[in-house]
Amino acid sequence: MNVINKFLLAVVLFPQSLYSRLGVNVLHLRSILTIKLVMDDRRPNTFQQMQRKKSEKPVASATLGTMVMSAVLGLVLLACFSVGKDYINHLTLHFSMYMILLSSILISDFTSVLIDVRDNYIILPKPVNDRTVVVARLLHILVHVCKLVLPMCLPGLVFMIFNTGIFGSLLYFILIGLITLFAIFLINALYILILRLTTPGGFQSVISYFQIFIAIVVYGGYQLGVRAIDSTALEDYDITTSRFIWILPSYWFAAAWNGLSTFNMQPSSIIAVALSLLTPFLSIWVVIKYFAPSFNQKLSLIAGSNAEAAPVQKGKKTISTTSAYASALARLFTKKGPEKMGFLFCWKMTARSKDFKMKVYPGVGYVLVYTIVMFLTSKKVSIASLQHNASQGKIVLLSIIYFSSFILLMAITQIAFSEKFKAAWIYFTTPIQSPGNLVRGALKAAMLKFYIPIIVLIAAPALYLMGLTVIPNLVLGLFNQLLICSLMGYVGPKYLPFSANQTIADKSGAFIRGLFTMAIPSAIALIHYFLYDYIWVVCIFAVLSITATWLVMDAIEKTSWGVVKTSYE
Repeated sequence: MNVINKFLLAVVLFPQSLYSRLGVNVLHLRSILTIKLVMDDRRPNTFQQMQRKKSEKPVASATLGTMVMSAVLGLVLLACFSVGKDYINHLTLHFSMYMILLSSILISDFTSVLIDVRDNYIILPKPVNDRTVVVARLLHILVHVCKLVLPMCLPGLVFMIFNTGIFGSLLYFILIGLITLFAIFLINALYILILRLTTPGGFQSVISYFQIFIAIVVYGGYQLGVRAIDSTALEDYDITTSRFIWILPSYWFAAAWNGLSTFNMQPSSIIAVALSLLTPFLSIWVVIKYFAPSFNQKLSLIAGSNAEAAPVQKGKKTISTTSAYASALARLFTKKGPEKMGFLFCWKMTARSKDFKMKVYPGVGYVLVYTIVMFLTSKKVSIASLQHNASQGKIVLLSIIYFSSFILLMAITQIAFSEKFKAAWIYFTTPIQSPGNLVRGALKAAMLKFYIPIIVLIAAPALYLMGLTVIPNLVLGLFNQLLICSLMGYVGPKYLPFSANQTIADKSGAFIRGLFTMAIPSAIALIHYFLYDYIWVVCIFAVLSITATWLVMDAIEKTSWGVVKTSYE
């Protein structure tokens, strides 16, 4: 356990006599909290899940990483003090951004703490009384929230000390605590809403997509927000002129701080103070009184949703879970048998595997943000200029075609790995003569799911802006990327779909894969740029690229069991 967890543990266990009078076993409480905090250090947060490399070294300092990330976000929040001319504007925006960021982090990383069903079958069967379990859960939540809130509000607190003095900073700290209580209420309300709209089994999927959304928003905010801060219009912005300002809870807290710090208690300030003090505590009472019983019932359903599926009753028709779209693509682009099975299996797993989605799906948002940034940062790029400037049009088109292929390259790399790699035993129980069919089917699924739709979206505006002459270059760019991905599947390690341990360190092929991922697509894009205007040459190269892709895919089909690698033994 690291120093921070030890300190926070000592703080929450300080009133041991009070816990004892409440009927809590302090020794059991200390043991439970110690184990929970140690496990928190080993549980990677959202960004660590996406950036974690295939290393056998387990995560051991997730708490420090989370606190550093929170502190960085706290520094970013200081930019809110540059908007407007008074502290009501500063703090309204500051408290709004704080509430949004805190709620986002809690939803993405706090779910594993709040919705922890392991207590139901690990601690409850042991000789531990109910009060100890409840207090341990509450104190664990308190410690987790403190590790997020304290680093995030520290930069703002230091800023307020230097600019408003001790009294103003103390008011700021108290209001931050009240806002945190209100944010926890909003999160509980959101959880109940999600559980009402979705099944307990789909709850984790919704949270996973929300984590991906937060990662994209953070990346987009980094790329776009910094440019917006430079606008001089923000300095004269006055949020109080809006007629709907009282709808924002953050305005209540900002107006309350302004009234209390200046001792100017006008009727509006008194209303703001009352709302700031009463709303958080009233929200917590609503959570305890009404949300908690319903939430506990739903929590038990989530725990039950992980149980084994009920046996299929005789006489009932089996419903296929494969979408008609995926089945139609499988019929069109794969052969019957192992290749079709590999296609459908990969298609489903890429939609269900949380680990795969956390590593690949954010790339879709990154490409979208990159496209937006490219248009916003370059004043010369516009719809009209793309229609009349052929040179600019081909630069933009080729940049999008070859840069967006990194989504496919990430997907191709990731389809071999899974945390449930031991389920690969199923491959060895089927009478499959050539495992290459499985690999080829998985590669086709990744191509059709992660790259072909992007090309279709690119083709429509490209045809409108540049005419039919762009078709040969679109075809050449498409099959160049498919050829590179096919070569990755042929040259790289021959893993069956989702059969390799995520912690594998395959150093032998790392350099080749890195070369394919970075250097070769860039070099081919440069060559394509110089050939772009020579249509007949482009057509010849397109035919060669199509032929080479077909030959490589045919070679993958002939892969034998002798060269196949798997983590399953």
